[in-house]
Amino acid sequence: MLKLFPDFKAKLEEHRNFWKDDEYEFGLEMAQFSSFAFDKIKGGTDEDVNKLADFAEQMLVEGNEKVRWAAKYEFLENITNSDGERDFPIERFTRKLKPHSIEFCKELDKGWGTKTTGIY
Repeated sequence: MLKLFPDFKAKLEEHRNFWKDDEYEFGLEMAQFSSFAFDKIKGGTDEDVNKLADFAEQMLVEGNEKVRWAAKYEFLENITNSDGERDFPIERFTRKLKPHSIEFCKELDKGWGTKTTGIY
């Protein structure tokens, strides 16, 4: 995350300082990153949005089980569940998604009974 978006570092450090020495899951960091991603989707560059889509796909393909779970449920699900609820152009992100990410978003839609904008 920090390699792609060094400007996420302050938010991540703030989050880690909140938890101090308490054990927390990587998924919580991914959830913080999804919040950061909302701002990038809404007002970032096209390159930022492409990097977010590439990041999701890379985590789903190359990540271990813990990373894949976090990418699915703390990143992609956080973003797609906000379709229509937040003031951001979700299709700016969803139209850039790659095959594994799209497949997972369709699984989410099936479970939630929704159709995420830009997936279909």
